[in-house]
Amino acid sequence: MIQNICQFIIILYCIYICMIPVELISMAAGSITGFIFKYAAQRAKERHDNFQLALQGIEALDKSRNAAVDRVSIDAGKWVRRLIVVSTLFGVIIAPFVLSLLNEPIYVQVDSAARTWFFGLFGGSPETYFVRIDGYLMIPEVRQTLTAIVGFYFGSSTVSSTK
Repeated sequence: MIQNICQFIIILYCIYICMIPVELISMAAGSITGFIFKYAAQRAKERHDNFQLALQGIEALDKSRNAAVDRVSIDAGKWVRRLIVVSTLFGVIIAPFVLSLLNEPIYVQVDSAARTWFFGLFGGSPETYFVRIDGYLMIPEVRQTLTAIVGFYFGSSTVSSTK
């Protein structure tokens, strides 16, 4: 604060010594003030224009989303989800019983690494063979899908019961 007052006094003293006319000082001050206000007004108009463009973009995005919803019915998604759930439940619950009654073996492809010599420079071509499995092969993906489905349905039932 004291530094600003000292600078103001120094400026007034320089003006007094140079004998700059008061009219010239007020004209310069008016020009500077006009420039500052015009610049601030232009910046405000630019911000307003940018805001209007953003609003138009949001409106266009909403129209596009609404058109997409109108194009595909919600029932189609329900049937796809139901088909996924039924096929996963078949793979986890029904298929093991049905395949055990049919007594049909399952063959699984196994890739084994061959022996290498001299730090892996020689040999090492993988060997592929098939193994017979009597029963049902439960792959991890089916169990993960079932876990995700159960979690989704329990989560959605929790949300619907809290409303």
